[in-house]
Amino acid sequence: MLKFFAILAVCLFSLTPAYAQENSLEGDDMPKYISLPKPNISAGMPLMEALNNRKTIRNFSVRKINEQNLSEILWAANGINREDGKRTIPTARDSRDLDVYVIKQGGAYRYNPGQNSLELVNPAALIYTAAKQDYVKNADILLVYVSNNPNREYGAMHAGSAYQNVGLYAASNGMSNVVLGMIDKDMLHKELHLQDDEYVIIAQAMGWPKTVK
Repeated sequence: MLKFFAILAVCLFSLTPAYAQENSLEGDDMPKYISLPKPNISAGMPLMEALNNRKTIRNFSVRKINEQNLSEILWAANGINREDGKRTIPTARDSRDLDVYVIKQGGAYRYNPGQNSLELVNPAALIYTAAKQDYVKNADILLVYVSNNPNREYGAMHAGSAYQNVGLYAASNGMSNVVLGMIDKDMLHKELHLQDDEYVIIAQAMGWPKTVK
């Protein structure tokens, strides 16, 4: 009997680290910096075909967005496409005031266009508290568009250019995307550690659609 309990104790001890690692979604284990692969700018379908396919899709599968797709999504939203640092979206007076944050189960990150990388701002899975509609919680990522432009109309226009680019990328690659105004902006301002002059404009949920049978 003693031998049985000894073996049981060893088994439980050996399983504990794996269980803890599998269920740890927050904390110091989250990567502080993620270098993304170079976007493939020759991929996708012709522009007119993408425009024809662009639509809102509110269902999401469990399939994850890989880092290559994520790099291309963020480059479409606010990446650098010229040697002088100008972006894939126009901004009034070349202000380049738009920031894009990526919220996923592995934490909230700020996109750095110059480095094509992600910088951790909060290890919590904020997508579950930011979304006010249940279906959004099934999305793989939530893009949050933030500006500090004192002219909020300009900030909104820049965000609109970004989420339209992302919507066209989604259409070109068969992905689901939904632009969302129903988000907890006050909570996001706090949890993304935004400055007083920064403000959340809108968000965009993304993922792969469920297979329709």
